[in-house]
Amino acid sequence: MKAGKLLIAGLMAGILSACGGHGYEGTWKATSDNAMLEKLINQAGGGTMVIGEDYIEANGQRNQVDDIFTRESAGKQYLVFAKDGEEQVFEINDEDNLEIGQMGVTLTYTRAD
Repeated sequence: MKAGKLLIAGLMAGILSACGGHGYEGTWKATSDNAMLEKLINQAGGGTMVIGEDYIEANGQRNQVDDIFTRESAGKQYLVFAKDGEEQVFEINDEDNLEIGQMGVTLTYTRAD
């Protein structure tokens, strides 16, 4: 009886771990390569983003997404947020640093937790 319970518990643990998230859940802090934008981020007290299993939260606003996954393209890794057929893409520098570039400015998000 104990062996059966242990087997079931082991199988459940395996199934649950396989259903885990994308590995980038947590709090992220933004910095910029642009001095003016960096100053703005610091003055506004913003620049913090929370990535959940199926959402992004910033400035008190939570945005649900359909899927969060990683993609490899041209030898680079990307974290992709997909919603309604559109994608927001962050380049993965390493497991603790994500980058997004827009209009010639790069924001780097560093894992804060």
